[in-house]
Amino acid sequence: MASTIIDFLGNVLFSDNNAEPNVSPQRMSISEYAAQHAYAKAYQYRWIEVARHVAVGYIIAGLQMCPIRVTEAPGVHQPEAEYLWNVRPNPNQSRSEFLARLIDAMYFGRNNAALVVPVKRRGRYELWLADGWTENNLNRGVPRRYENISIDGSTEVVRRPLTADEVYIFKVSETSRWRALLSALGAVYDEMAKSAVEAFGDKNARRWLLELDASMSGTTDEQNAINDYLRDDVSSFVNGNDLALPIYKGMQIRRAEAENKDAGSMLDVLQIRQDAFRVVTSCMRIPYSFLEGNVNNFETVFNEFLTFCLDPPAQTIADEIAAKSLTYDQWARGGRVMVDTTHVRHVDLFAVADKVEKLVGASIDTPNEIREFTGQERVTGVPHMDEYQMTKNHEQAGEVKNDADTTSANAADNKQ
Repeated sequence: MASTIIDFLGNVLFSDNNAEPNVSPQRMSISEYAAQHAYAKAYQYRWIEVARHVAVGYIIAGLQMCPIRVTEAPGVHQPEAEYLWNVRPNPNQSRSEFLARLIDAMYFGRNNAALVVPVKRRGRYELWLADGWTENNLNRGVPRRYENISIDGSTEVVRRPLTADEVYIFKVSETSRWRALLSALGAVYDEMAKSAVEAFGDKNARRWLLELDASMSGTTDEQNAINDYLRDDVSSFVNGNDLALPIYKGMQIRRAEAENKDAGSMLDVLQIRQDAFRVVTSCMRIPYSFLEGNVNNFETVFNEFLTFCLDPPAQTIADEIAAKSLTYDQWARGGRVMVDTTHVRHVDLFAVADKVEKLVGASIDTPNEIREFTGQERVTGVPHMDEYQMTKNHEQAGEVKNDADTTSANAADNKQ
Protein backbone atom coordinates (compact mmCIF):
# COMPACT_ATOMS: atom_id res chain seq x y z
CA MET A 1 0.00 0.00 0.00
CA ALA A 2 1.25 3.48 -0.83
CA SER A 3 2.44 5.77 1.96
CA THR A 4 2.51 9.53 1.58
CA ILE A 5 3.18 11.96 4.43
CA ILE A 6 2.29 15.62 3.95
CA ASP A 7 3.05 18.34 6.45
CA PHE A 8 0.63 21.04 7.59
CA LEU A 9 1.64 23.34 4.75
CA GLY A 10 1.00 20.72 2.07
CA ASN A 11 4.60 19.72 1.49
CA VAL A 12 5.24 16.04 0.80
CA LEU A 13 7.65 14.91 3.48
CA PHE A 14 7.79 11.25 2.42
CA SER A 15 6.35 9.09 -0.35
CA ASP A 16 7.31 5.56 -1.35
CA ASN A 17 7.70 4.57 -4.99
CA ASN A 18 4.33 2.78 -5.09
CA ALA A 19 2.26 5.91 -4.98
CA GLU A 20 -1.50 5.71 -5.33
CA PRO A 21 -3.02 6.25 -8.79
CA ASN A 22 -2.87 9.88 -9.92
CA VAL A 23 -0.88 10.87 -6.80
CA SER A 24 2.55 12.24 -7.57
CA PRO A 25 5.29 12.20 -4.94
CA GLN A 26 6.07 15.77 -5.90
CA ARG A 27 5.09 18.73 -3.74
CA MET A 28 1.42 19.66 -4.01
CA SER A 29 -1.09 21.65 -2.06
CA ILE A 30 -3.28 20.05 0.57
CA SER A 31 -6.39 20.75 -1.53
CA GLU A 32 -4.87 19.05 -4.61
CA TYR A 33 -3.82 16.00 -2.64
CA ALA A 34 -7.16 15.80 -0.84
CA ALA A 35 -9.10 15.95 -4.10
CA GLN A 36 -7.06 13.18 -5.73
CA HIS A 37 -7.01 11.08 -2.57
CA ALA A 38 -10.80 11.40 -2.17
CA TYR A 39 -11.34 10.32 -5.77
CA ALA A 40 -9.08 7.29 -5.29
CA LYS A 41 -11.12 6.29 -2.26
CA ALA A 42 -14.46 6.97 -3.96
CA TYR A 43 -13.42 4.83 -6.91
CA GLN A 44 -13.43 1.85 -4.56
CA TYR A 45 -17.21 2.17 -4.12
CA ARG A 46 -18.06 0.10 -7.20
CA TRP A 47 -21.56 -0.77 -6.05
CA ILE A 48 -22.74 -2.05 -9.43
CA GLU A 49 -19.80 -4.46 -9.63
CA VAL A 50 -20.23 -5.50 -6.01
CA ALA A 51 -23.91 -6.27 -6.55
CA ARG A 52 -23.24 -8.23 -9.73
CA HIS A 53 -20.60 -10.41 -8.08
CA VAL A 54 -22.79 -11.01 -5.02
CA ALA A 55 -25.72 -12.01 -7.24
CA VAL A 56 -23.62 -14.35 -9.37
CA GLY A 57 -22.14 -15.76 -6.17
CA TYR A 58 -25.63 -16.89 -5.15
CA ILE A 59 -26.15 -18.51 -8.55
CA ILE A 60 -22.81 -20.29 -8.34
CA ALA A 61 -23.51 -21.53 -4.81
CA GLY A 62 -26.93 -22.81 -5.88
CA LEU A 63 -25.82 -24.62 -9.03
CA GLN A 64 -22.84 -26.20 -7.28
CA MET A 65 -25.37 -28.18 -5.24
CA CYS A 66 -27.26 -29.45 -8.30
CA PRO A 67 -26.28 -32.82 -9.79
CA ILE A 68 -26.39 -33.10 -13.57
CA ARG A 69 -28.32 -36.12 -14.84
CA VAL A 70 -27.53 -37.46 -18.34
CA THR A 71 -29.72 -40.29 -19.62
CA GLU A 72 -29.90 -41.83 -23.09
CA ALA A 73 -33.26 -43.47 -22.28
CA PRO A 74 -35.55 -43.42 -19.24
CA GLY A 75 -33.54 -44.91 -16.40
CA VAL A 76 -30.47 -45.52 -18.61
CA HIS A 77 -27.72 -43.15 -17.48
CA GLN A 78 -24.52 -42.16 -19.27
CA PRO A 79 -21.96 -42.84 -16.51
CA GLU A 80 -18.98 -41.28 -18.29
CA ALA A 81 -20.82 -38.02 -18.99
CA GLU A 82 -22.21 -37.84 -15.46
CA TYR A 83 -18.74 -38.53 -14.03
CA LEU A 84 -17.29 -35.63 -16.03
CA TRP A 85 -19.97 -33.13 -15.02
CA ASN A 86 -20.45 -34.27 -11.43
CA VAL A 87 -17.12 -35.61 -10.17
CA ARG A 88 -13.94 -34.80 -12.10
CA PRO A 89 -14.11 -32.60 -15.19
CA ASN A 90 -10.32 -32.54 -15.58
CA PRO A 91 -7.21 -33.47 -13.57
CA ASN A 92 -6.74 -29.94 -12.22
CA GLN A 93 -10.24 -29.02 -11.07
CA SER A 94 -12.97 -30.42 -8.91
CA ARG A 95 -16.59 -30.16 -10.00
CA SER A 96 -17.26 -27.19 -7.70
CA GLU A 97 -14.27 -25.21 -8.94
CA PHE A 98 -15.04 -26.00 -12.57
CA LEU A 99 -18.70 -24.97 -12.25
CA ALA A 100 -17.78 -21.77 -10.41
CA ARG A 101 -15.47 -20.68 -13.22
CA LEU A 102 -17.97 -21.76 -15.88
CA ILE A 103 -20.86 -19.77 -14.40
CA ASP A 104 -18.63 -16.78 -13.74
CA ALA A 105 -17.63 -16.81 -17.42
CA MET A 106 -21.30 -16.97 -18.47
CA TYR A 107 -21.93 -13.64 -16.72
CA PHE A 108 -18.55 -11.87 -16.85
CA GLY A 109 -16.57 -13.60 -19.60
CA ARG A 110 -15.88 -12.43 -23.11
CA ASN A 111 -19.01 -12.31 -25.26
CA ASN A 112 -20.95 -13.29 -22.11
CA ALA A 113 -20.14 -16.92 -22.86
CA ALA A 114 -18.26 -19.87 -21.42
CA LEU A 115 -16.48 -22.13 -23.93
CA VAL A 116 -15.88 -25.69 -22.68
CA VAL A 117 -13.69 -27.98 -24.77
CA PRO A 118 -13.85 -31.79 -24.48
CA VAL A 119 -10.33 -33.17 -24.84
CA LYS A 120 -9.73 -36.92 -25.23
CA ARG A 121 -6.60 -38.28 -23.54
CA ARG A 122 -5.68 -41.91 -23.01
CA GLY A 123 -9.10 -43.00 -24.18
CA ARG A 124 -11.07 -40.76 -21.77
CA TYR A 125 -12.55 -37.31 -22.09
CA GLU A 126 -11.70 -34.25 -20.01
CA LEU A 127 -13.55 -30.93 -19.88
CA TRP A 128 -11.52 -27.72 -20.04
CA LEU A 129 -12.79 -24.16 -19.78
CA ALA A 130 -11.21 -21.89 -22.39
CA ASP A 131 -9.95 -18.46 -21.34
CA GLY A 132 -9.52 -17.12 -24.85
CA TRP A 133 -10.56 -17.86 -28.43
CA THR A 134 -11.37 -16.34 -31.79
CA GLU A 135 -14.85 -16.86 -33.19
CA ASN A 136 -15.13 -17.16 -36.97
CA ASN A 137 -18.66 -16.72 -38.28
CA LEU A 138 -17.95 -15.53 -41.81
CA ASN A 139 -19.98 -18.25 -43.51
CA ARG A 140 -23.48 -17.92 -42.17
CA GLY A 141 -25.67 -21.01 -42.08
CA VAL A 142 -22.78 -23.33 -41.20
CA PRO A 143 -21.36 -24.20 -37.76
CA ARG A 144 -19.17 -21.50 -36.25
CA ARG A 145 -15.44 -22.11 -36.01
CA TYR A 146 -13.47 -21.43 -32.85
CA GLU A 147 -9.79 -20.80 -33.41
CA ASN A 148 -6.77 -19.97 -31.22
CA ILE A 149 -8.43 -21.63 -28.23
CA SER A 150 -6.44 -20.89 -25.09
CA ILE A 151 -6.64 -22.99 -21.92
CA ASP A 152 -4.82 -21.68 -18.85
CA GLY A 153 -3.07 -19.20 -21.12
CA SER A 154 -1.77 -21.84 -23.54
CA THR A 155 -2.90 -22.87 -27.03
CA GLU A 156 -1.00 -26.18 -26.85
CA VAL A 157 -3.95 -28.15 -25.44
CA VAL A 158 -6.17 -27.50 -28.46
CA ARG A 159 -4.02 -27.09 -31.55
CA ARG A 160 -6.69 -27.06 -34.26
CA PRO A 161 -9.85 -25.03 -34.86
CA LEU A 162 -13.06 -26.58 -33.56
CA THR A 163 -16.59 -26.20 -34.84
CA ALA A 164 -19.64 -25.37 -32.74
CA ASP A 165 -20.74 -29.01 -32.59
CA GLU A 166 -17.37 -30.01 -31.07
CA VAL A 167 -17.50 -27.65 -28.08
CA TYR A 168 -19.96 -26.54 -25.44
CA ILE A 169 -21.03 -22.89 -25.51
CA PHE A 170 -22.89 -21.75 -22.42
CA LYS A 171 -24.43 -18.33 -22.82
CA VAL A 172 -27.07 -16.40 -20.88
CA SER A 173 -28.75 -14.66 -23.80
CA GLU A 174 -30.19 -11.68 -21.93
CA THR A 175 -26.84 -10.87 -20.29
CA SER A 176 -25.59 -8.99 -23.35
CA ARG A 177 -28.54 -6.61 -23.12
CA TRP A 178 -28.24 -5.54 -19.50
CA ARG A 179 -24.47 -5.84 -19.21
CA ALA A 180 -23.91 -2.74 -21.34
CA LEU A 181 -26.62 -0.94 -19.39
CA LEU A 182 -24.99 -1.77 -16.05
CA SER A 183 -21.59 -0.69 -17.34
CA ALA A 184 -22.99 2.72 -18.28
CA LEU A 185 -24.86 3.02 -14.98
CA GLY A 186 -21.74 1.95 -13.12
CA ALA A 187 -19.94 5.10 -14.23
CA VAL A 188 -22.87 7.21 -13.01
CA TYR A 189 -22.95 5.52 -9.62
CA ASP A 190 -19.16 5.84 -9.33
CA GLU A 191 -19.50 9.59 -9.82
CA MET A 192 -22.32 9.75 -7.29
CA ALA A 193 -20.25 7.79 -4.79
CA LYS A 194 -17.30 10.09 -5.41
CA SER A 195 -19.41 13.16 -4.66
CA ALA A 196 -20.97 11.59 -1.57
CA VAL A 197 -17.62 10.50 -0.14
CA GLU A 198 -16.06 13.88 -0.83
CA ALA A 199 -18.97 15.62 0.89
CA PHE A 200 -18.70 13.28 3.85
CA GLY A 201 -14.95 13.88 4.08
CA ASP A 202 -15.40 17.64 3.80
CA LYS A 203 -17.97 17.65 6.58
CA ASN A 204 -16.02 15.46 8.99
CA ALA A 205 -12.44 16.39 8.19
CA ARG A 206 -10.48 18.02 11.02
CA ARG A 207 -9.34 21.35 9.64
CA TRP A 208 -7.60 24.07 11.61
CA LEU A 209 -6.97 27.74 11.00
CA LEU A 210 -3.75 29.27 12.28
CA GLU A 211 -3.96 33.05 12.58
CA LEU A 212 -0.83 35.22 12.84
CA ASP A 213 -0.79 38.93 13.59
CA ALA A 214 2.26 39.34 11.39
CA SER A 215 3.31 37.82 8.07
CA MET A 216 5.92 35.09 7.91
CA SER A 217 8.97 37.22 7.34
CA GLY A 218 12.44 37.55 8.79
CA THR A 219 15.68 35.80 8.11
CA THR A 220 15.94 32.36 6.59
CA ASP A 221 16.69 30.85 10.00
CA GLU A 222 13.61 32.50 11.49
CA GLN A 223 11.37 31.21 8.68
CA ASN A 224 12.85 27.72 9.05
CA ALA A 225 12.13 27.87 12.76
CA ILE A 226 8.49 28.74 12.05
CA ASN A 227 8.24 25.91 9.51
CA ASP A 228 9.72 23.50 12.05
CA TYR A 229 7.18 24.67 14.60
CA LEU A 230 4.30 24.14 12.15
CA ARG A 231 5.57 20.75 11.04
CA ASP A 232 6.42 19.35 14.46
CA ASP A 233 4.31 21.01 17.12
CA VAL A 234 1.18 22.10 15.24
CA SER A 235 0.97 19.00 13.07
CA SER A 236 1.39 16.70 16.08
CA PHE A 237 -1.28 18.64 17.95
CA VAL A 238 -3.96 18.48 15.24
CA ASN A 239 -3.30 14.80 14.51
CA GLY A 240 -2.96 13.56 18.08
CA ASN A 241 -4.94 13.30 21.28
CA ASP A 242 -4.22 14.59 24.79
CA LEU A 243 -1.52 16.97 23.55
CA ALA A 244 -0.69 20.55 24.48
CA LEU A 245 0.29 23.17 21.93
CA PRO A 246 2.46 26.16 22.85
CA ILE A 247 0.85 29.36 21.50
CA TYR A 248 3.04 32.40 21.00
CA LYS A 249 2.01 36.00 21.18
CA GLY A 250 -0.01 37.12 18.17
CA MET A 251 -0.97 33.54 17.25
CA GLN A 252 -4.36 31.83 17.43
CA ILE A 253 -5.49 28.33 16.29
CA ARG A 254 -9.11 27.26 15.91
CA ARG A 255 -11.20 24.58 14.23
CA ALA A 256 -12.63 25.35 10.77
CA GLU A 257 -16.23 24.26 10.27
CA ALA A 258 -17.72 22.87 7.05
CA GLU A 259 -19.76 25.32 5.02
CA ASN A 260 -22.72 22.94 4.59
CA LYS A 261 -23.34 20.95 7.75
CA ASP A 262 -26.34 19.14 6.27
CA ALA A 263 -24.43 17.53 3.40
CA GLY A 264 -22.10 14.56 3.51
CA SER A 265 -23.98 12.02 5.61
CA MET A 266 -23.03 8.34 5.46
CA LEU A 267 -26.71 7.78 4.77
CA ASP A 268 -26.13 9.35 1.35
CA VAL A 269 -23.50 6.71 0.56
CA LEU A 270 -25.75 3.90 1.78
CA GLN A 271 -28.67 5.14 -0.30
CA ILE A 272 -26.48 5.13 -3.40
CA ARG A 273 -25.46 1.56 -2.64
CA GLN A 274 -29.05 0.45 -2.08
CA ASP A 275 -30.22 2.03 -5.32
CA ALA A 276 -27.36 0.43 -7.27
CA PHE A 277 -28.20 -2.95 -5.74
CA ARG A 278 -31.85 -2.58 -6.77
CA VAL A 279 -30.87 -1.86 -10.38
CA VAL A 280 -28.73 -5.00 -10.52
CA THR A 281 -31.37 -7.20 -8.88
CA SER A 282 -33.94 -5.98 -11.40
CA CYS A 283 -31.68 -6.87 -14.33
CA MET A 284 -30.59 -10.24 -12.97
CA ARG A 285 -34.03 -11.10 -11.53
CA ILE A 286 -32.59 -11.95 -8.13
CA PRO A 287 -34.55 -10.99 -5.00
CA TYR A 288 -33.21 -7.79 -3.48
CA SER A 289 -33.39 -9.24 0.03
CA PHE A 290 -30.69 -11.77 -0.96
CA LEU A 291 -28.18 -8.97 -1.45
CA GLU A 292 -29.28 -7.27 1.75
CA GLY A 293 -29.17 -10.46 3.79
CA ASN A 294 -32.82 -10.08 4.81
CA VAL A 295 -34.42 -13.44 5.69
CA ASN A 296 -37.99 -12.16 6.19
CA ASN A 297 -40.57 -14.12 4.18
CA PHE A 298 -37.77 -16.47 3.16
CA GLU A 299 -39.96 -19.19 1.64
CA THR A 300 -41.51 -16.84 -0.92
CA VAL A 301 -38.22 -15.11 -1.67
CA PHE A 302 -36.39 -18.41 -2.10
CA ASN A 303 -38.99 -19.74 -4.51
CA GLU A 304 -38.66 -16.51 -6.52
CA PHE A 305 -34.89 -17.01 -6.61
CA LEU A 306 -35.26 -20.59 -7.84
CA THR A 307 -37.84 -19.74 -10.49
CA PHE A 308 -36.48 -16.58 -12.05
CA CYS A 309 -32.77 -16.54 -11.19
CA LEU A 310 -31.49 -20.12 -10.86
CA ASP A 311 -33.69 -22.15 -13.22
CA PRO A 312 -32.80 -20.14 -16.40
CA PRO A 313 -29.01 -20.73 -16.25
CA ALA A 314 -29.63 -24.31 -15.08
CA GLN A 315 -31.82 -24.89 -18.14
CA THR A 316 -29.21 -23.22 -20.36
CA ILE A 317 -26.55 -25.63 -19.10
CA ALA A 318 -28.85 -28.65 -19.49
CA ASP A 319 -29.90 -27.68 -23.02
CA GLU A 320 -26.33 -27.21 -24.23
CA ILE A 321 -25.12 -30.50 -22.75
CA ALA A 322 -28.13 -32.30 -24.26
CA ALA A 323 -27.53 -30.75 -27.68
CA LYS A 324 -23.91 -31.96 -27.74
CA SER A 325 -24.23 -35.23 -25.79
CA LEU A 326 -27.44 -36.84 -27.11
CA THR A 327 -28.17 -38.14 -30.58
CA TYR A 328 -31.61 -37.87 -32.10
CA ASP A 329 -32.28 -41.58 -31.49
CA GLN A 330 -31.34 -41.23 -27.83
CA TRP A 331 -33.56 -38.19 -27.43
CA ALA A 332 -36.44 -39.98 -29.20
CA ARG A 333 -36.09 -42.87 -26.73
CA GLY A 334 -36.53 -40.40 -23.84
CA GLY A 335 -32.93 -39.45 -23.18
CA ARG A 336 -32.64 -36.15 -21.35
CA VAL A 337 -30.19 -33.90 -19.50
CA MET A 338 -31.35 -32.25 -16.29
CA VAL A 339 -29.69 -29.96 -13.78
CA ASP A 340 -31.51 -31.12 -10.66
CA THR A 341 -32.30 -27.91 -8.77
CA THR A 342 -34.32 -29.78 -6.14
CA HIS A 343 -31.03 -30.20 -4.26
CA VAL A 344 -30.53 -26.47 -3.75
CA ARG A 345 -32.72 -26.39 -0.67
CA HIS A 346 -31.35 -27.88 2.55
CA VAL A 347 -33.48 -30.89 3.45
CA ASP A 348 -34.45 -31.59 7.05
CA LEU A 349 -35.40 -35.27 7.02
CA PHE A 350 -37.81 -34.97 9.93
CA ALA A 351 -39.50 -31.89 8.48
CA VAL A 352 -40.27 -33.61 5.15
CA ALA A 353 -41.18 -37.05 6.52
CA ASP A 354 -44.93 -36.68 5.88
CA LYS A 355 -44.41 -35.32 2.36
CA VAL A 356 -41.93 -38.08 1.55
CA GLU A 357 -44.48 -40.72 2.53
CA LYS A 358 -47.01 -39.21 0.12
CA LEU A 359 -44.49 -39.13 -2.74
CA VAL A 360 -43.67 -42.80 -2.29
CA GLY A 361 -47.29 -43.84 -1.67
CA ALA A 362 -48.49 -42.07 -4.81
CA SER A 363 -45.81 -43.73 -7.02
CA ILE A 364 -44.17 -40.38 -7.72
CA ASP A 365 -40.75 -41.61 -6.54
CA THR A 366 -39.20 -44.87 -5.47
CA PRO A 367 -37.73 -45.14 -1.95
CA ASN A 368 -34.21 -44.95 -3.37
CA GLU A 369 -35.04 -41.81 -5.36
CA ILE A 370 -36.31 -40.22 -2.16
CA ARG A 371 -33.13 -41.24 -0.35
CA GLU A 372 -31.06 -39.43 -2.98
CA PHE A 373 -33.17 -36.30 -2.48
CA THR A 374 -32.70 -36.40 1.31
CA GLY A 375 -28.95 -36.94 0.96
CA GLN A 376 -28.94 -40.57 2.04
CA GLU A 377 -27.23 -43.44 0.25
CA ARG A 378 -29.21 -45.73 -2.02
CA VAL A 379 -30.05 -49.19 -0.68
CA THR A 380 -28.80 -51.94 -2.98
CA GLY A 381 -29.87 -55.57 -3.07
CA VAL A 382 -33.42 -54.85 -1.90
CA PRO A 383 -35.76 -54.99 -4.94
CA HIS A 384 -38.66 -53.00 -3.49
CA MET A 385 -36.39 -49.97 -2.86
CA ASP A 386 -36.33 -49.37 -6.62
CA GLU A 387 -39.99 -50.16 -7.21
CA TYR A 388 -42.85 -47.68 -7.47
CA GLN A 389 -45.35 -48.29 -4.72
CA MET A 390 -48.94 -47.19 -4.17
CA THR A 391 -51.03 -47.12 -1.03
CA LYS A 392 -54.70 -48.16 -1.06
CA ASN A 393 -56.01 -44.61 -0.94
CA HIS A 394 -54.18 -43.87 -4.22
CA GLU A 395 -55.55 -46.86 -6.15
CA GLN A 396 -58.22 -46.48 -8.80
CA ALA A 397 -61.79 -46.44 -7.57
CA GLY A 398 -62.70 -49.69 -9.38
CA GLU A 399 -59.82 -51.55 -7.76
CA VAL A 400 -60.76 -50.26 -4.32
CA LYS A 401 -64.40 -51.40 -4.90
CA ASN A 402 -63.29 -54.86 -5.98
CA ASP A 403 -61.11 -55.14 -2.87
CA ALA A 404 -64.09 -54.10 -0.73
CA ASP A 405 -66.36 -56.70 -2.39
CA THR A 406 -63.75 -59.38 -1.84
CA THR A 407 -63.44 -58.44 1.82
CA SER A 408 -67.24 -58.55 2.28
CA ALA A 409 -67.46 -61.92 0.61
CA ASN A 410 -64.72 -63.33 2.82
CA ALA A 411 -66.51 -62.02 5.89
CA ALA A 412 -69.78 -63.66 4.83
CA ASP A 413 -68.03 -66.97 4.26
CA ASN A 414 -66.52 -66.81 7.73
CA LYS A 415 -69.98 -66.30 9.31
CA GLN A 416 -71.32 -69.32 7.55
